[in-house]
Amino acid sequence: MARLVAVVKYSDEDYPFEKRQMPLYIDDSLTMVLEFSDNMLNLDKQQIDTVQLEQFIQRHRMLKEQDLASAMTVTSREVFNALSQLLPCVGCRRCVERLFSQVMQTGIQALDPLSVGANGVLTLSHGFMTDATKLYTLFYMCGSKMNNELDAIAKNKKGKKNNRCKFHSLDVRKPKPVGGHWMDVWEVMSPECRDEVALIDSNCLLETLENYLQKHRFCADCKNKVHRAFNILTGELDFSKVKGYCANVYQGLRCCPHEGHIHLCCETDFIAHVLGRAEPEFAGGYERRERHAKTIDVAQEEVLTCLGIHLYERLHRIWLKLRAEVQTRQMLFYLGVDALRKSFEVTVEKVRGISRMDQYFKDILEEEKVQELKQEKKRQKKNRKKNKSSCDLPTPLETKSANPSQKNEPPGFMESDGNPCNISEDSNMCAEVTVKNEDLLRSHKVKKGLTPHSNVSDCGYSSSLEGSEPGSQEGSDVACAEGICKHDEAGDDKEEEEGDSCVECWNNCTKDNIKG
Repeated sequence: MARLVAVVKYSDEDYPFEKRQMPLYIDDSLTMVLEFSDNMLNLDKQQIDTVQLEQFIQRHRMLKEQDLASAMTVTSREVFNALSQLLPCVGCRRCVERLFSQVMQTGIQALDPLSVGANGVLTLSHGFMTDATKLYTLFYMCGSKMNNELDAIAKNKKGKKNNRCKFHSLDVRKPKPVGGHWMDVWEVMSPECRDEVALIDSNCLLETLENYLQKHRFCADCKNKVHRAFNILTGELDFSKVKGYCANVYQGLRCCPHEGHIHLCCETDFIAHVLGRAEPEFAGGYERRERHAKTIDVAQEEVLTCLGIHLYERLHRIWLKLRAEVQTRQMLFYLGVDALRKSFEVTVEKVRGISRMDQYFKDILEEEKVQELKQEKKRQKKNRKKNKSSCDLPTPLETKSANPSQKNEPPGFMESDGNPCNISEDSNMCAEVTVKNEDLLRSHKVKKGLTPHSNVSDCGYSSSLEGSEPGSQEGSDVACAEGICKHDEAGDDKEEEEGDSCVECWNNCTKDNIKG
């Protein structure tokens, strides 16, 4: 809980602010010292999860002193980037930026254990940095509480058009009916602050009095009496010379004519009595109608009412400044702690050699590899089944040989039982027979006058008789080697040795040789 512990008499630059203290500007003539308690880190051991604490201590031990010092340092840019995302209220963002600049320029320790250097770098004190238990409490216990407070602030802004919080809206600046606000701020004040608040300036009170008289349209005679009662209070007029003066009305008030001050009794009951006289003004009990003060004692009552209005407005202003400054400090403190926590976690992951995101991607890649292996096994199994089924089916050569309608097949290709030759046992023999059959077919086409230049695709021979050429020498050599070819006796011996073939050779072959 924040408290108002002192009053800055002169310049705040010369005031010796201690840890967790900062100036609170009320108006041009009043500045107080705002102090924050350190009990937020004093948590019971029952509230700390021992398992998570042990894990955090292990991660803390992984970092060297140099790595830990680097992790506990963040820049102002990182803090302000999170600020724009968390706080939609423009007033809150400006206050946080103003407080950050104020701490950086003046060097006050308002954010202790956090500190802001002259270069705008936010760091953590060495005592918290080296103590793993305090660091865990700061990151995960206090940080979660402040996160809940920020969420509550954000929820209060939902549904509002201007997206401003209750401390930065225009409605809150208007004094509302006297309630517990003044009591809340009065209880957190030190005696020095109470004395300063109870010290009323005569000129400020006179300004409030003039507005009051104009609001309620006092007549000239009544205004004169009220001014005389005011002069009695300030000491400018001797009350013994005024007829009808009542000393009990001004009981608890003391004036300083030379300094122009009015001192009120700082007892809570007396302050409540004075504020009670001004409550109808803020509650709307008095309408804008003509009022009168025919006697001095009634005029004294009107002056006392104006004194209550002035005091309540002052207390309301202090309450508004106090709550807004406490909220601003909490926001900046939470943003700094959250930025340090993220920096610490990133540094730990770097030391481990793998980040959480990398581990996530690694798991995805491993799952994809497992799926690819499964698909590959399925493809291999499917290919094995396909190869097995293709081996069981007859080949085109087997189908051709098994057809009994073809009578021009070479002898020996079919065995006695009609099955094809065993390819696995004598593959070379089958290849040789196949080559011989192809050569015989070429020579058969040559007999019919086919040429290799024909447009019809027939193993490279043409069926046209025009421009026919004799068969190739390869086919003739095979025919001669088999003893089928009978060259013309008129041919010379040189042609027989070279194995040249002619068309007449095929006509002289026997029918059995053709089948072979």
